[in-house]
Amino acid sequence: MDPTKIDRRSLLQLMAGGALAAGGAAPAAAQATTELVVVATGGAFEKALREHFYDPFAKETGIRIRPVSATNSETWTKLRAMQQTGRVEWDIVTAWPEDLVAQSAMLEPVECGALKNLAAHGVEGACLPNGVLRTLGAVTISYDKTKFPNGAPKTWADFWDVKRFPGPRAMPNAGAPWWPLMAALQADGVDKDKLFPLDLDRAFKKLDEIRPHVTVWWRTGDQSQQMFRSGEVVLAQMWSGRALALKDAGMPIEVAWTGAPPNTALWAIVKGTKNKEAAMRFLDYFVTRPEAHLPFSNAVNFDTVNRTALTKLTPEQRLDRVTDPANAKQMAAMDAAWVAENRTALLERWNRWLAS
Repeated sequence: MDPTKIDRRSLLQLMAGGALAAGGAAPAAAQATTELVVVATGGAFEKALREHFYDPFAKETGIRIRPVSATNSETWTKLRAMQQTGRVEWDIVTAWPEDLVAQSAMLEPVECGALKNLAAHGVEGACLPNGVLRTLGAVTISYDKTKFPNGAPKTWADFWDVKRFPGPRAMPNAGAPWWPLMAALQADGVDKDKLFPLDLDRAFKKLDEIRPHVTVWWRTGDQSQQMFRSGEVVLAQMWSGRALALKDAGMPIEVAWTGAPPNTALWAIVKGTKNKEAAMRFLDYFVTRPEAHLPFSNAVNFDTVNRTALTKLTPEQRLDRVTDPANAKQMAAMDAAWVAENRTALLERWNRWLAS
């Protein structure tokens, strides 16, 4: 696989809306802008963003980045309230592909042609009508290999098999119930490329089986890491980058890519921001400097938008990345447009199920 072209069908399909060409001149930031508020996952991820992008951008432009930590569901709930009251305090938010469809009314269009650095440094297809690719990962089966000396869980059917693979589990409650629903359907025998439209009755029935063994419904990346550090769980559905960061830190954590839902994140500009030009300037800056993307990518274990940085990964590093051909081939296909259309009903049913 050419790492400068994120072209595996399932990875491109999840970028609903289609890519636009890049080129032209980048806009200058408005003189009055001295600060941008950027919403992303907090903790270690925010620390890496600050070190490699936020602080260097501030040094070069004089525009300080003020980070805000929020889950996906918190992001859109709070942003909707801001826009309804006419008091928009954020400039850039983290969006998933389905958000670009479902939440498009809350986002500014991205003028891809104005992002001159995107054409020079970005992977193919990185710019969408209202978002710019940030990171690529997956929601993998992650496990403590010391707990399974006779063979590791590799499939979602294994994840559900509490007799062969005993121990407390964790699954996400991070605003994307389609991830555990996709896992449940695969555990029930549905092919990874034929999951959509999701059979919700079948998926929730299968989740009923595993629910007594799920001791943590994690909400943030830091929480998902802490549950392994504390020994609270031995097996989890978890963001690949967070699991692999534990592995890099010396913990006996491994991941299995079989049937993993994609986890793609993008930068999006908030409709109503008074700092759109400065926000565009940050998006254009973000795709530059492979010397920043490489250590950032290694710190968070996600692939990034900078195509030169991807080519500098070692063969060993590539084996743990979503763009490795063997890993991409194993991942589940996702229909971001279907998720966007059914998002509200999915979240309502998910919350009722968790509360029951």
